[in-house]
Amino acid sequence: MIHHIQSQCTTTTGGTLLGIGDDAAILQTDPNQQLVISTDTLVADVHFKSDDSARSIGHKSLAVNISDMAAMGALPKWALLNLTLPEMDTQWLKDFTEGFADLLQTHQVQLIGGDTTQGPLSITVTVMGYTEQAIRRSTAQLDDLIVVSGQLGSAAYALHNQCDQALKNTLHQPTPRTDIAQKVKSMATSMIDISDGLLADLGHICNASKVGAVIELSQVPVDDTVKQHDDWQQYVLAGGDDYQLCFTIDANNEEHLPEDCHIIGQIIEGDGIMVLHHHQPLSLDFKGYQHFDHE
Repeated sequence: MIHHIQSQCTTTTGGTLLGIGDDAAILQTDPNQQLVISTDTLVADVHFKSDDSARSIGHKSLAVNISDMAAMGALPKWALLNLTLPEMDTQWLKDFTEGFADLLQTHQVQLIGGDTTQGPLSITVTVMGYTEQAIRRSTAQLDDLIVVSGQLGSAAYALHNQCDQALKNTLHQPTPRTDIAQKVKSMATSMIDISDGLLADLGHICNASKVGAVIELSQVPVDDTVKQHDDWQQYVLAGGDDYQLCFTIDANNEEHLPEDCHIIGQIIEGDGIMVLHHHQPLSLDFKGYQHFDHE
């Protein structure tokens, strides 16, 4: 679908360093800085349950966009909010706005505009930010180490199981890893945020960089509760909604990795991703989240 749209919309303008195909677009608006722009739409009963707390919906709708900024090595500065509501519910709107505004404050982002209309519940947020040199998906190099931040699989586990508040928060109130991004942006050769699942998102890096990857599942950090579940491998590899970072580095930079960063594999020649568990190949019958079958 994206390829079809891109093939029809061929107008170009000066200053566009990167358009469709990454976590965000990159524009050269200043000789010393790049403007990074990302947008995401969240739809009720697709990306969140309509009876989820309004505050958590407000938080998450902004968090997923700030996570895209982190993946590009950018710091977010401005946001636009487009809100479609089935009816005017003053208390719901108050709670939603509190969740949204708290994260604006945390990351020092200014809301500068947007739109409201009536219809089925959906939220579209656009975030803009700056960086000196954006990190792309397409620049991983052979023999690079593959690194992830945080723990994976917790959000997917929380979606399908009863669990404690800490695990629920990974699903409903994800924390964009701008902290990690700013520490590793000088060494990361490529980077993406994990929204659709590790296999899908690492696959985007491999496809864009024209390389393959091998990962060792036993090296992926996983919450102990999640790991006790029969489906833990699927949650970790294909669950999505982690909003952690997956990036690649030259092996010489291993000792410079910050805390909460974990080496899980290596970039190799070829294509696709080989998954090992305790050095034995895994046969998998699942992949990451797909918005459309032929996206």
